[in-house]
Amino acid sequence: MVGREPKTSHLPFYKTQKIMTQFKQKTYSESDKSVFLNFIGALAGFILKAKNLHWAAPKKNIHVYLDEFHAILGDYQDALAEGYMGILGQMGPNDVPYKECRDDNANSFIESVLTATKEFYGQIPEGSEFKGITGETESFIQNVNKYNYLFHLCDAV
Repeated sequence: MVGREPKTSHLPFYKTQKIMTQFKQKTYSESDKSVFLNFIGALAGFILKAKNLHWAAPKKNIHVYLDEFHAILGDYQDALAEGYMGILGQMGPNDVPYKECRDDNANSFIESVLTATKEFYGQIPEGSEFKGITGETESFIQNVNKYNYLFHLCDAV
């Protein structure tokens, strides 16, 4: 057997072949990034407005619902921001432009949240890497619809 190559057909593939896997990092445009950053900034405005309306609530029922919705907004914003960074890279401390919410009652507020979220949802890129964000946004829309219903049940909003 001197001078002959050893038989490798009995060895598993991973031991007989050198495999190199190259991962390609997709590049995204500033427009792709701004869709997310602008909506995260709008959510910041909604979060503050939810708390302002909570403090100014004329009745306990809307006071309680606004506090609950405030927590949902914060959780969604955090999940969206972290999902964004997992795909598009870390954002800087000044990358998110704050957008103020000017609504002065819970019903117009929840309508503004729903409108902005649906607009954002329509702009989420189609790639498979964005499916988690799409799912999170669909769940958030369901929560917004729930609180839209609950807010409209309240005595005075």
